[in-house]
Amino acid sequence: MKHLGLLITMVLLVVGCASSKKSENNNTNNVNNDNNINNTTGPCSSYCNAPKVCIGSTDEHSTCASPCPCASPKVCYSGGCIDLFTDPNNCGAVGNFCSGTCTNGQCVDACAAIGAPCQANQTCCDVGGGVFACRSTSTDMLNCGACGRACSSTGANACLNGQCACGSGAECSGGRTCCSNSCKDTTSDVYNCGSCGNACGVGLTCSGGQCMCGGTACGFGESCCGNYCANLVTDTSNCGECGNNCGTGNGCSNGDCTCGTSGQVCRGEFDCGFMPGMSTCTEECCANGCAITVSGDLMGLTAVDPHNCGECGVDCGANICCCSSFLGSGCSCCSAGQTCDPMMGCTGK
Repeated sequence: MKHLGLLITMVLLVVGCASSKKSENNNTNNVNNDNNINNTTGPCSSYCNAPKVCIGSTDEHSTCASPCPCASPKVCYSGGCIDLFTDPNNCGAVGNFCSGTCTNGQCVDACAAIGAPCQANQTCCDVGGGVFACRSTSTDMLNCGACGRACSSTGANACLNGQCACGSGAECSGGRTCCSNSCKDTTSDVYNCGSCGNACGVGLTCSGGQCMCGGTACGFGESCCGNYCANLVTDTSNCGECGNNCGTGNGCSNGDCTCGTSGQVCRGEFDCGFMPGMSTCTEECCANGCAITVSGDLMGLTAVDPHNCGECGVDCGANICCCSSFLGSGCSCCSAGQTCDPMMGCTGK
């Protein structure tokens, strides 16, 4: 009578819930409780031939069961005989997979067996090489929703509530890649061409994951100027923007034309003098480097280069200054003995 009562109890558990914790470990070493003579590993359906049937939570976590009727203590479920007392694929109830051992219908998972039981929100997973560890299948990208269910390394960047996700949306599909929390087609996206964050330069298109200028594939950081791949940071013919030619003998650094081989970036028109916003000077690239050719400094604090007076190459000669006056027009070389008055120009003899 004792065994009969236990059998009735276990039959009721077939349609109910087991008291042991359910684990969804992706156990490829399927244990079949002697129902399968060869104890073949892998998905049950791959070796379970009729009239035997697979019974369990998933194909990999199923037992290849002999057809009913069943001998005690096995019970009949969906046409197959299973032992709820010892079957780790159906421990205590049909479909209750146990990563460890099933004894008298109670699961002792592999983590608990080594003295490291999992918390309530964790599952005992085989993390490789037969090593078991506790994982949160609601957030773990390598065990998302179930042990061993890894999210795509390119289509997802998170596991949210057991679902692989890209940002707050679904995992990317159709060959798209998860870039900055959204799905992108890296074969054609000019901001993510070939890989996330690889933005094509000005005027380029993205085709087949390559930044293209017409029919030419450009390198990283290059822009399309006509049908020419140009690096706007260093190209003297396209410095800073397409068509900005720095001129013969000059350089280009960080998108600015440099003066000759000096490496200097001439300021062009710039604010000068004692009162900002009131005075403007001009610095140009001349033969010997950057030179101030025009000064609108009312206080006379910013002098004009006497060798480049008004424009490059106008040399006032030795000991003669170049004078740019507020009331005068342009710049002029003062005669010997004259001085430069910022307001009136050359004065004296």
